[in-house]
Amino acid sequence: MRPNHNKLVVRRYFEEVLLDGRADLIDELFAPEICDLVKRFAFFEAESFDVSAVIAEGDTVMIHWHKPSFSDEQPSQNGFAVCHLEDGKIIGLEMIDFNGILRQIGAEVLS
Repeated sequence: MRPNHNKLVVRRYFEEVLLDGRADLIDELFAPEICDLVKRFAFFEAESFDVSAVIAEGDTVMIHWHKPSFSDEQPSQNGFAVCHLEDGKIIGLEMIDFNGILRQIGAEVLS
């Protein structure tokens, strides 16, 4: 598939499934063998993040997301996901939350 089509598939997952709560689209966007796993671990709440950038190279798409801070008690979050696609469907998804990593190693998380 073309990189632009792959970017559209990944953007639809983040914007329509994670932000808008359209879990019914998971079967359309993901390979059948990982649909159940994705349904269990879709973890964002509606309107909880912004998509900053979507970059594609062949069948790999990287998306950068940002969750703004709404209070002093909860810092902003930044992360990215790398999606691997085949035949226009996501076959693999790796997600990194930078603040989560910092907390795990005991570092201070700044807003």
